[in-house]
Amino acid sequence: MGLRFLCFLASSLLLLFLFSCSSGSSPSGTGFLYVATQGDSTVTPFTIDLSTGHLSANGQGAASGSTPSAMVLSSSGKALFVANKGDNTITSYAINSDGTLATGSSTQCSTGVSPVNMATDSSGKFLFVTYLGSQLDPNQPSAICVFSISNTGLTQASVVTFAVPSPGPSGVAVTPDAKFLYVSNRFDNSVTQYHVDDSGNLTSFASYPAETTPAGMALVTAKNNTFLYVANSGSNTVSGYVVCLAVNSFCANADGTLVSTGSTFSVQLGPVAMAASSDGAFLFVVDQQSNQVSQLKIAGGSGVLSANAPANQKRQKSSAEANHVGTFRIK
Repeated sequence: MGLRFLCFLASSLLLLFLFSCSSGSSPSGTGFLYVATQGDSTVTPFTIDLSTGHLSANGQGAASGSTPSAMVLSSSGKALFVANKGDNTITSYAINSDGTLATGSSTQCSTGVSPVNMATDSSGKFLFVTYLGSQLDPNQPSAICVFSISNTGLTQASVVTFAVPSPGPSGVAVTPDAKFLYVSNRFDNSVTQYHVDDSGNLTSFASYPAETTPAGMALVTAKNNTFLYVANSGSNTVSGYVVCLAVNSFCANADGTLVSTGSTFSVQLGPVAMAASSDGAFLFVVDQQSNQVSQLKIAGGSGVLSANAPANQKRQKSSAEANHVGTFRIK
């Protein structure tokens, strides 16, 4: 059974990829942890004893680009991709069988400044990267770049650029079949739906209003329904939408359109990123400005959110900054 959790570290990015041989409710085996530190632009691997949680250094750190800002694991678990907002590059690493990282290779989109989020489809065909850029400066362009994935290799498949004033593409989520892409736009408070063709080209299909300063996104499947959640860092809320992938009581057409769940849930200050449990029952929200993680329940039939007691977990060091969110999976 797989689980998905929020993970964050002060001034770092954190991605956990855990393998375990479980017996009953007690996990056992060895997991792998990857930490990208912005101060020295390095990705460092660790091993985790899943029965005790003990961490051990696992080989040497691998150099990333300047100021890593986001990480995502390939669907195969054999490649790690790191976005670097300091030099606008994507670093790709092969993951060895022992969890160590091979020397990374660098790729750059033809345009776009400050990559802030990434997503891959479940088949591992494409990597989608949002470049926030500047709202008004044409010399700092915003973009959405699509790369084709071949093992650790990335080849640019397409790019969407924006004239100023830019909408500020930020959060990104893709349906498992890679047919529909959703991007939150930080500067104009909206969510855009794109169609993705077989070559990775994006076509804008619809735009939906969001609350103030939408940031991270999470696509969740629960009880045969698919929901999209958007963290609104300016209004301290999470908005929910039904994703129309099938005709049902919510959706007249299976065209990927979004239908509001009719519920916006208030969280703590500055929600920036989210992750859900693999069964779609729970949503975890990083509240950057209040240094907390909000724990929410998802109603599988409707997608409506409610508080999960305890409502929030406060981090031990309140001065720390949660820069991004990673995930771990237990198989």
